Amino acid sequence: MKNRRDKAIADEIKYKIEQAQSAGGLQSLNTTQLLGLLLDSLFRAERTAYLERVEGDKGNGGYDRTVNVGSLPVDVEVPRTREGDFRPSNLPARYQRGYDDAARDLLLRLAASSRSINTTKDALRGLGLSVSEPQLEAVAKHFITELELRNTRPLDPDLIALFYDAKYVEVREADRLRPYNVYVAVGLGRDGKKRVLAAQIFAGRESLESWKALLRSLLERGLRNVLIAVHDDFSGLLNVTKGLFPTADVQLCIVHMQRNAKTHLGKEQGVEFNSRMRTIKGAWNPELAAAQFDDLCQQFAQHAPAFVAELTKKREHYLAFLRYPQEVRRSFSTTNVVEAINGQLEILRRNNGGYFHGEDNLKAKLGMNLERLENGRWRQPGVAASAALPQLNAIFRKRFEGQS
Repeated sequence: MKNRRDKAIADEIKYKIEQAQSAGGLQSLNTTQLLGLLLDSLFRAERTAYLERVEGDKGNGGYDRTVNVGSLPVDVEVPRTREGDFRPSNLPARYQRGYDDAARDLLLRLAASSRSINTTKDALRGLGLSVSEPQLEAVAKHFITELELRNTRPLDPDLIALFYDAKYVEVREADRLRPYNVYVAVGLGRDGKKRVLAAQIFAGRESLESWKALLRSLLERGLRNVLIAVHDDFSGLLNVTKGLFPTADVQLCIVHMQRNAKTHLGKEQGVEFNSRMRTIKGAWNPELAAAQFDDLCQQFAQHAPAFVAELTKKREHYLAFLRYPQEVRRSFSTTNVVEAINGQLEILRRNNGGYFHGEDNLKAKLGMNLERLENGRWRQPGVAASAALPQLNAIFRKRFEGQS
């Protein structure tokens, strides 16, 4: 019976991998990230328990290792202690590359279908690993705690860029689905690194009051000087941004504007509008782009007068990115930095059955993805930001010279 079960597990793993490959790898990537975060958290929780028992020893960073869960290579960080006597009991033996069938089964079931904190705890307990109940609780609550800390930690006062956007999701409460929005703010520091400054979850539809609460919290935590703020044209948000960050350039997301153009102008006119907008984005200076933008608005004014009137009024905020070095213009013209997080939330939503099973479930999975992002793709400055960093810092010093 056990052999038949193991064969079924192996077949299921093979099927999931093949399915991921045919879908472009997104599902596979999500699975490996989830497994890596789970194991990282388990290792850290075990080291915490170890240090509580052993006097005189301290944490001392970690080292990278790849382990196999079935056929999936999973990158993990193995925590160390200063004395060097600690080794996670849940890490495969030194000459063993991966986990046995039972552990693989439960880990993959967790990655594929875990929908709640209790399910996560049950799966960890089912691994039969040498962890205590407090350790299981620490792992299960780790990501929620980290998310809460992320929203309260002091911030560096200076930012090159601040990006923010919201993602609509639904959360199950009792026997009904309730609308929620995840409000995310990402900062580009003067060192060229991207960091998630806040990820707040509010019940209800996207609202200006929720945006005010998030942005004011950034100021209360120490943020002062922002070179450029990038967001979409949510009603009233532009004036809020200008009021809270009066010295910042404000860029309205061009991608959102181009989507709206298709809605207001129709398919054929929208295609032409967006084609000409791409030319404007490539203009060599702001003055030329402004003239081309005015011509574009005049051409389409009769087709959607209210929409075009708004574009004309906010021209400087659609073209603010052109004041910056060529290398970063593309990233400064949109909220795509935040869309990277929203895209992962969308994948999690679909994998969860179309909604999240409670607010804690949403917080845990959001925290999981944010931590993996910052410890992975965002661990080092991006190529474009690195290339433009001397110029960006020169612009920053010039604008804020003499300010505290």
